[in-house]
Amino acid sequence: MDAKLAAVLLFAALSPGCAESAVPTAIEAASTRAATAAQAAPGTAGGGIRVEQVLREGLQFPTAVASPRDGSGRMFVLEREGRIRVLDRDGKLLQEPYYERDVTTNDIEQGLLGLAFDPGFRSNGRLYIAYSGASEGERYGLVLRRLQAADPAANRFDGKDDLLMRVEGLVANHNGGDIHFGPDGMLYWAIGAGTGEPADHVHASKTDNLLGKILRIDVSDGATGARNACGGKGRAAYSVPADNPFAGKRGECGEIWVHGLRNPWRFGIDASNGDLWIGDVGKDREEISLFRAGDSGNLGYPGCQGSHAYPSTGASDCPEKTGTTGPVFDHDRGVNGRCAVTGGLVYRGAFPALKGAYVFSDSCSSELLVGRLSATGRLEVESIDSGIAPGYGTVASFGEDEDNELWFVNHQNGGLYRIRDAD
Repeated sequence: MDAKLAAVLLFAALSPGCAESAVPTAIEAASTRAATAAQAAPGTAGGGIRVEQVLREGLQFPTAVASPRDGSGRMFVLEREGRIRVLDRDGKLLQEPYYERDVTTNDIEQGLLGLAFDPGFRSNGRLYIAYSGASEGERYGLVLRRLQAADPAANRFDGKDDLLMRVEGLVANHNGGDIHFGPDGMLYWAIGAGTGEPADHVHASKTDNLLGKILRIDVSDGATGARNACGGKGRAAYSVPADNPFAGKRGECGEIWVHGLRNPWRFGIDASNGDLWIGDVGKDREEISLFRAGDSGNLGYPGCQGSHAYPSTGASDCPEKTGTTGPVFDHDRGVNGRCAVTGGLVYRGAFPALKGAYVFSDSCSSELLVGRLSATGRLEVESIDSGIAPGYGTVASFGEDEDNELWFVNHQNGGLYRIRDAD
């Protein structure tokens, strides 16, 4: 067995929500990798767009990419082992990490998982990271930390490093970990339901804990403390926004914005309206949910997986039956070689072919999936060849640069890519 195939099989065994049934899919994808490589060379994605591979080497297991939006033209890339790397304006990957710390990486879904720059980073130097805790006080959970750079323009972090919040009860996979600022200035954080079968995840639908949720917290200078909060407290303060659905309610966790999730590996926030687009990796079904303020904040798991009840009866009326918010797109695992959805972003850049489309992927099939909402509220999806051969652990995350153009990372081979106009 060659090293690449061995790596794919390891990824399959430890994949984001990848059940045992997904392993044969990953094995098949790995065995056909050589055969498909010739027709998967980067360059021609189709659909009026193309994929440009910015970096072929230098990154190790990248998990996220983001812009500080400070006019520098830099892109920051997370590496799972605990490093933040900088790509300068000229496309050069700087050898010295911007920042590094110890994280837990016993499972492929652990490590340094989320990065978000404060909207005022250019002046206040604040950025936030989410990771699997490694120290004695942080282990067995996800940690949210604020970095306060002394010089926001520097390519090496020097400044304060404060614990903001901890979520306990996560050990191996199904961690989530993605973080983003919304146009409302609040910080959103996706937390998985934890390892195990759906029957083990009743807590995902309950609002007295933080597992299987997307949280919404206020980290601004006016944050005075965590009233009605369930997160482990750090040195830095955060507040529960007064308009969160469970703010001030006894016995509930005020930080919760959305619940009923299994493994929200990646989500995005549409900067034009604050809508949340959530990719949730299922046991039997993969799904994309669209959450708008005013919708039911319960997305149905574990009673539902996508539009189907769990265990499945074959009926697709789960959201109507349960009163929860159903997905705008879902499918059985294994369709087109898919096994773990990677949530993406609504495109707000300059390319006409993608205007207003939701772009996402799957970390087994490696497709670029371009969706638009139909009149019925369902996502009509076009599959475009990304130029990346299938095999588990490929497209892991999307990000935007200063011009709102889309980038993504290949966790398996360390590649960094951006989407360009085909013209």
